[in-house]
Amino acid sequence: MQHVIKELGLAPHTQAKQLRAGKTHNLALLFPLKYPGNLPYNALEVEFILGAATAAAEKEFLFSLLTTPVTEPGILNFYRSAQVDGLVLMHIHAQDWRVERLRQTNYPFVMIGHCADNAGLTFVDLDFAAGVKMAFDHLIEAGHWEIGFLGLPAEMRENGYGPALRQWQGYEMALDAYGLVPCYREVSFNGQDIFEATLAMLDEKPDLTAIVTAHELGTWSIIQALKSQNRNVPDDFSLVAIMTEQMGELSTPPMTHIDFPSRYMGYTAVNMLIRLLEGELVEPEQVLVPPRLIIRDSVAPAK
Repeated sequence: MQHVIKELGLAPHTQAKQLRAGKTHNLALLFPLKYPGNLPYNALEVEFILGAATAAAEKEFLFSLLTTPVTEPGILNFYRSAQVDGLVLMHIHAQDWRVERLRQTNYPFVMIGHCADNAGLTFVDLDFAAGVKMAFDHLIEAGHWEIGFLGLPAEMRENGYGPALRQWQGYEMALDAYGLVPCYREVSFNGQDIFEATLAMLDEKPDLTAIVTAHELGTWSIIQALKSQNRNVPDDFSLVAIMTEQMGELSTPPMTHIDFPSRYMGYTAVNMLIRLLEGELVEPEQVLVPPRLIIRDSVAPAK
């Protein structure tokens, strides 16, 4: 039989070999849908998925996207029923029950994001606090001292959602560093809410000359609100966002932004998980991506 296999040039299938060894060769990204029945993911979130899938394919791992909310028994069952070898967790909170449960069981997982206590954990995350501070630094250098901040929803920060917490920390760092008078709104992802929040800040502070926003998809609503008050970006108002480079290029005007390297983060997380499963990663690896300012056309010197 073996000589026949050799003559035919047959080779064992990767997944079959892994199943025989008690491994599925299957990884999963736990990324629940926000709004079931509607458009599931925005462009930034798709980049996470594409990066993760690319890293899995390069190492011949199967890749699954888990889109339903999980319970504690459910997340453990992925491992116990041999559905996956490891998980990538997203939407990490400072105190995250998923992380604590998996840490207790020693099941393999990595995070896109990080907790308050990261001892023994492997993650990749963007340094959101430094990113927001960098955006303010850039505007201050351009002569802007009346700067508003449009942050993620207050309930996200209050519930310990990592990016919301750290973006707020960056805002507080900027206030302290430059002695700025606070002017901010923590607002939902809804375009109309962002529009109205922009108008509210302009009413509160008519001499506002710039805004930093954490809403990568909210810049159009901000620009429309400014236009309704006869202000144009960048002629007499400046705007800096946290967004992907592709989104920055496609914005009108092209947006000066803090790069959100979501594809790189998805790729890095899956690569970390594979190295962990294959015994190459013997110590926790923690990657905090430094912010990168991409200068385009939405910032001009203050007048």
